[in-house]
Amino acid sequence: MPKDKKPADRYRRIHEIFTRRSGKNAVIKLEWLADELGISLRRLSDDMKHMREKGAPFEYVPALRGWRYEENRNFAIVDDQLYSEDEVANIQMAIDFLNRMDPGSTLNKLPGIFKKIYKASRNWNTPKQPRKHIYFDPLPRYEGNKHLAFFLNAIEEERRVSFQYRSFRPGDPGKTVLFDPWFLRHYDRRWYVGGFSHDPEEEFVRTFPLERIEGVPSHAGWFHDKPAEYDAATYWQHIYGITVPKEGKKVEEVVLEFTLLQGRYFTTTPFFEPYNIVEESSEKLVVSMHLIPNIDLIRKLASMGNDVKVLAPKSLGEEMRAFFEQALGRYGSV
Repeated sequence: MPKDKKPADRYRRIHEIFTRRSGKNAVIKLEWLADELGISLRRLSDDMKHMREKGAPFEYVPALRGWRYEENRNFAIVDDQLYSEDEVANIQMAIDFLNRMDPGSTLNKLPGIFKKIYKASRNWNTPKQPRKHIYFDPLPRYEGNKHLAFFLNAIEEERRVSFQYRSFRPGDPGKTVLFDPWFLRHYDRRWYVGGFSHDPEEEFVRTFPLERIEGVPSHAGWFHDKPAEYDAATYWQHIYGITVPKEGKKVEEVVLEFTLLQGRYFTTTPFFEPYNIVEESSEKLVVSMHLIPNIDLIRKLASMGNDVKVLAPKSLGEEMRAFFEQALGRYGSV
């Protein structure tokens, strides 16, 4: 081939040649490859060094005096970008997750470069490179997905909206909500839209789960009065879950004592950050964090049973006791 002065084109051609060669005895001589590319051995050496730094799985086989790609290793080039094995795996997991969120429509929703990566990913795993076995928790059919695009657009364009909302409470007749959407939040496999409620009985920042919005939401004008000091990240800074108490509660130092086993689970996958380790021994782990106690936190701690104990604040410990007593009461004299 004629000498190519574009490095990206050479990288792509080198990758194509190595990808086509498979099998333990299929190796490539550098002299032949340099001639095939129309470049010097020095240039080829520099190209391969750069590709190796980016993750290309080059392997020299002394017995055969040639080079090949290591087996069961992934490497890809898309739009002049080189993707290492870890990057390929992360992209594949992201695509798998998106497909589970909305099966069958991922490709049509991916813009530009992501669509190209999506298409290229189908060729990243050859029979010689078996797909890694990754299993996600099964995701339920979620009705709220159909409202995501509407609310995202309304947030970006600062549009006031109106919708019919019906809670899960028995006998709730539902209500019409006039709302200024400020953000979307994902929690516990549900989507929530947050913002300012114009309900005369509320008139505060709150969240609505999307699956409980009935019918088709509509635009109801514009809003330009979102407080300048409002920041979504700060708003959730001391909250576990989705429930922000309207009034009467403040940020407190929550101190939890975990059993040794539960403590290890917590430190490897903490349900809230940041936290401080107060005490650690062969029997227990004590941590502290600054939170506004809410029902989501109570339910989370309750899910750990007797593997966790609230040491502070006293009020949260009393709420936990009341929660367990109520739960125990449902079992009667069984």
